[in-house]
Amino acid sequence: MNPRNRFSSGCFSLNFAQALRQFCFTKHRGPPHVRRGVAARTATRTGISFGMWSRLGRLLVLVFALAPAVSTAAACCMSATTFGVGRLLAWEDFAAGVQLGHTRILGQWDPQGTLRLHGSSFSDGLTRVEPWAIVRLHERLQLQARVPVLVNDRAVGAMSQVAAGLGDLGGALRWEAVSLGEFERLPSLGFALGVLAPTGRRAEQAFAPLGAGATGRGAWGASLALESEYTVLPWFVRLDAGVSLFAPFTRSDTGATQQFGPVVQAMLSGGRELVPDKLVLAMATQVEWEGALRLQGELVSSSQAFVPSVVTSLSWRADPHVTLVAALSASVWPSGFAFNRDARVGFVLGGRYGYF
Repeated sequence: MNPRNRFSSGCFSLNFAQALRQFCFTKHRGPPHVRRGVAARTATRTGISFGMWSRLGRLLVLVFALAPAVSTAAACCMSATTFGVGRLLAWEDFAAGVQLGHTRILGQWDPQGTLRLHGSSFSDGLTRVEPWAIVRLHERLQLQARVPVLVNDRAVGAMSQVAAGLGDLGGALRWEAVSLGEFERLPSLGFALGVLAPTGRRAEQAFAPLGAGATGRGAWGASLALESEYTVLPWFVRLDAGVSLFAPFTRSDTGATQQFGPVVQAMLSGGRELVPDKLVLAMATQVEWEGALRLQGELVSSSQAFVPSVVTSLSWRADPHVTLVAALSASVWPSGFAFNRDARVGFVLGGRYGYF
């Protein structure tokens, strides 16, 4: 038996079954002889026996209970594995995976928004390996954690350098306030409260001679995000938005106190199920804005940052437990579209195993 059918409780069908039970046994609650009497009188008027009504009723219940499971099981979970760590599928209790990505930094936007591409004598790249895990604490509550490891390769002329290290450890608690399909014609709604540990290496802590080896912000951070999704098979559209705040830290080079500005991120994504229950293609547009940083409590002028980016993702469910993901991303635009950020292109390959 296909586990997707065995667990036909995907986001919609569980709530459909619960609603059906409530409708049959709560709204129309009454003594058995009263319900039988009503059915018998109805059967007499229509010329259909009680046994035929009973068999027909059971057949209709079966049809309506199974049809949503077939048509909406994928609806509740199409976007769950398309971008980033994602979330648990409706029937999963636990999931773990790893992401392997590589990014080339092609240039930088200055504070005035001018894009300055690196020449052929300079190259800069980041390789990222990130194991992660998600566990279900409650029907609506999930806990996730990730452990990134980064490798920075940099070359200037004939000189090159490679440095690696642990990135900023991350964790989040996700609450699903409204499940997809829980209410007809309403989108899902979820919230995530995250924390970032200062295990990464900041830019001023990078190694000589080329300054390679920065692996994170190296500061405590906290974030609050929301996620909302609406699905009409075989399509879905999703909105993610969040804000992150960072605690001050002491720079290792000057001893000055520094604090990163707040970071606001928003992503609008959409996708289509190309092969039912198997293959999903998705695209996303993301923007990130960062406020001015503070040095010794004073705002540093022209230190705000902004960059838009685009991502394309292909997610393939190899079997009910295993999903493979490939994604391409780019944040290279003409001058004026960003400031104080890198211009990057990259890819991510990922795999996940879901337990149920």
